[in-house]
Amino acid sequence: MSDHKRLAAAGSALAVTLLVTACGGSDSDDAPTTQAPIATVRTASGPVTGTVGEITTFKGIPYAAPPVGNLRWKAPQPAPAWTTARNATAFGPACIQGGTTLQSEDCLTLNVWTTQTALQANDKRPVLVWVYGGSFHGGNGNIDADALTRAGVVVVSMNYRVSTLGFLAHPALSSESADKTSGNYGLLDIAASLKWVRDNIQNFGGDPSKITVWGQSSGASAITALMVSPKAAGLYDQVILDSPGAFRHWKTLPQAEQDGLAVGANIDALRALPADQLPVIRNTGSGTAIRALAEPRVIGPTLDKVVLPAEERPAFERGTFKAVPTLVGYNTDEGTSFTLNYPVKTLAQYAAYLRDPTIFANFGAEALTVYPAAADAAVPRAVADSFSDNQFVFGTRGIARAMTTAGVPVYRYWFKRRASGTGEDPLHGAELPYVRGDAVLNAAPYNQDDRTLSATMKDAWIRFVKTGNPNGGTITNWPRYDVATEPVYVLDAPLSVTNAPRGKELDFIGKVDAALNPR
Repeated sequence: MSDHKRLAAAGSALAVTLLVTACGGSDSDDAPTTQAPIATVRTASGPVTGTVGEITTFKGIPYAAPPVGNLRWKAPQPAPAWTTARNATAFGPACIQGGTTLQSEDCLTLNVWTTQTALQANDKRPVLVWVYGGSFHGGNGNIDADALTRAGVVVVSMNYRVSTLGFLAHPALSSESADKTSGNYGLLDIAASLKWVRDNIQNFGGDPSKITVWGQSSGASAITALMVSPKAAGLYDQVILDSPGAFRHWKTLPQAEQDGLAVGANIDALRALPADQLPVIRNTGSGTAIRALAEPRVIGPTLDKVVLPAEERPAFERGTFKAVPTLVGYNTDEGTSFTLNYPVKTLAQYAAYLRDPTIFANFGAEALTVYPAAADAAVPRAVADSFSDNQFVFGTRGIARAMTTAGVPVYRYWFKRRASGTGEDPLHGAELPYVRGDAVLNAAPYNQDDRTLSATMKDAWIRFVKTGNPNGGTITNWPRYDVATEPVYVLDAPLSVTNAPRGKELDFIGKVDAALNPR
């Protein structure tokens, strides 16, 4: 029986053990020594002590054993139990990824934002679990979730393994595995954190039967991958997918293992290296837009037939996935952030690019009509738009169609707002400050229209978490998606509804993909 079920059976009075004091009183070396008020809550592994305030937080809670030593490149294992209250007042380190962020191989921790009211009343508030993006080679869960929590939900974020430690496949690793597979450790980490939420979140005032998983970019891609995985079955109830890099192709296990051999043939030697001496594998692109997308990512999910039994797009199109209420969408200019440095800047370079059969198959001439460029200045945006449609918008539409066909509620959006004064279309990730209500919106180039839109979007996201429907606040006319008319809610000032945006472009991307990757 899971921990939250055992506690519930014992009675709601025992489900949450709460202690609020003026100072830390534990004799543990991990106990806080500050004079700030603290709260202690039980988890399945042991008690944790967080920080009390308008928002009460518990940070750096282990949800799995440290993946070090013999557990490097292994599926996450249960966290060792503890008995004395563990200090949970500071974020844990990010997982190894390069850069200057505080990081460690011992990184499988999560964070919870709640309120004293939720803790003391055992409120069973809806739960929002954040999965960060970072192209599967970076990122962390160290966010500011106060505004979202204040709106009446319990928020959770986690750190999961990325890059070489999160997704390396290798013949030797597959050989020593009971399933004869390797890679996908980062996906398994996310699944393990969701199981922790199911088993423990009631003790923090959350409802374990009302879990919404929210991700952006590769965080959303991780969620859609888990939706076709048996490893995440029953661990969530709804999804929010901001700019999912969905419907892209995954490496097969043999392909991924060959790439792993390029990192190092001797897995024992690799395992003996300190984590910070391992090569950090990044998804940097191959220099051209569609070729970088038609081919699998350098590092990321692997079609291993165990964690991922089938490729994502066919699985969704066949209906072999977990269908749950879905909010999904994209931003106007998803591509420029990725293609800015691509060596396709002039009409002559663009013409050569279009003729390359590995990019647009045999549809180069048609591509020019779909993504036209009449002058050199128009070429970078044409390339960016093809990237955007291929990597983000095509999958967004595909997910919406598949979920709708499966009979669950779907709400699709298009974030179109140009921050006041910039004149630039919103780039990849531009919607996040609006949903979170970030303080950055209080300064130029944002204005009152941006702040109003932010309040509207945060309310819509939270209403979806609570009810499965973003309507009921400022927004009352967001239509449920259907495959016949394909209504999309346009998040801008003013708000509006449009039907089947970029339909011609997305149909073209589908045709190119079918030619490059016949099934």
